[in-house]
Amino acid sequence: MKKEKIRIDTSGPPASLTSNPFAELLGNLPETPVSSPAPASSAAPRSADKPAPGFRIAKTRKGGYPIFLEKRAAGKTVTVLRNLSGDTESLLSLLKKRCAAGGKAFEDSIEIQGDHCAKVEAFLREQSL
Repeated sequence: MKKEKIRIDTSGPPASLTSNPFAELLGNLPETPVSSPAPASSAAPRSADKPAPGFRIAKTRKGGYPIFLEKRAAGKTVTVLRNLSGDTESLLSLLKKRCAAGGKAFEDSIEIQGDHCAKVEAFLREQSL
């Protein structure tokens, strides 16, 4: 039992680049009410969205975050975040979850095992700290 192949005629006039092949389908769509999303108020204080963090990161002179990569004994690398004040333990727990790595908090810095400079910087930019 052999299936017959269906042939489509493609020898017609070429379609123009400005024609919309879906224009005929627009008339067949059911009418649905369009709900507009709730406008986000940009003037709302940060405390309404999230509680203020219990830590602060002092930026460098050029405006970047003080994130450094250090090489340790036996070829180990450590990502170090410096110039911290406040509750470094809470920041460490957030960064350990984000980077899926271990770490240690000090008075004014945090060390995370491995090369996670890009992840740490992306996290800090998300939090806009």
